[in-house]
Amino acid sequence: MIWLWSATIIDYFFINIYLKYVPGSDYLNFTIAGFSEILAHIVVGFTFQKLTPRWTYFIAYFIAFLGGFALIFQTKFEDNDFLIAGFVLLAKFGASMAMCTCYISTPFVFPMLLCGTAFGICNLVARTMSLIAP
Repeated sequence: MIWLWSATIIDYFFINIYLKYVPGSDYLNFTIAGFSEILAHIVVGFTFQKLTPRWTYFIAYFIAFLGGFALIFQTKFEDNDFLIAGFVLLAKFGASMAMCTCYISTPFVFPMLLCGTAFGICNLVARTMSLIAP
């Protein structure tokens, strides 16, 4: 479970680093990313309440996969800024949803005394890997 949280945090921060290299308007891309993050936090609350953490992660990673897969082929859509912004929205939405699920599900997975330590170790590993990635 710790590797899943570390991978989620790496994806979340790496999208923010990569976002400035996505073609199109920087202002539009960062605005869309911010709105998608707010919307993802709202959706996680409802999804986590109705489903288990496993299904919430599955949905989040599937959405992030769709957005990331579409961004692979972004060179074919360089003329359409709004389409690329939609791809960024999907990727950022899925990563933000998975990141919020990490915060919510930690007390359900680990004993209360170890929650801070477990998430701190995951954060340390993920931020170090994000720093090394570029």
